Amino acid sequence: MKPTYIRKRKRPSGSGLWPTYQLETDAFGTWFYTPAHSLYRGNNGETCEVAQLGPGEPGEHSVHLAPHDGWWFAYFRRSGLLHVDVSTPPALVGSEWTFEDLELDPFRRADGTIGTEDWDELAAAHAAGLITDAERKAAENAAHTLEHHFVAAVEPFGRVGWDRLAESIDLGLPPLTDFGDRPLD
Repeated sequence: MKPTYIRKRKRPSGSGLWPTYQLETDAFGTWFYTPAHSLYRGNNGETCEVAQLGPGEPGEHSVHLAPHDGWWFAYFRRSGLLHVDVSTPPALVGSEWTFEDLELDPFRRADGTIGTEDWDELAAAHAAGLITDAERKAAENAAHTLEHHFVAAVEPFGRVGWDRLAESIDLGLPPLTDFGDRPLD
């Protein structure tokens, strides 16, 4: 299976890039799988293992979902953490799936705790003119909707994402560590 790439952009500049296996597109969106110990590269060229940053285990297996039309990008991590970047709608740009981070990070931890981080970062980015009024409203709506979906176990946040993760791990695909000729940013 040939890898594809995901680029998370930050405003006003910066990005992160990681290789992943594109699985399939279904009613929820396009699914990706990144095996444990795959690498993530920042726009400064430094690398770390995907899913190493933030809560959870270093270098975890992770399944990602780019929805058809949502303002978010989801990560289902083997540790049981469901993390979502509220973002511009993910899109295939050239040969990379790309989205722009709009700061808010809804989550559901393995212990069932649900919340959203970084409301202060959204406010600061909006005040600095990095996020428009329309984007701020879309981000706030997305975060509230996602939290509700987590509580109610609305699919794909009930079993679908976790089943997809288990099926992907069973594929036994090797970690992805090559960025090819992808630019830093």
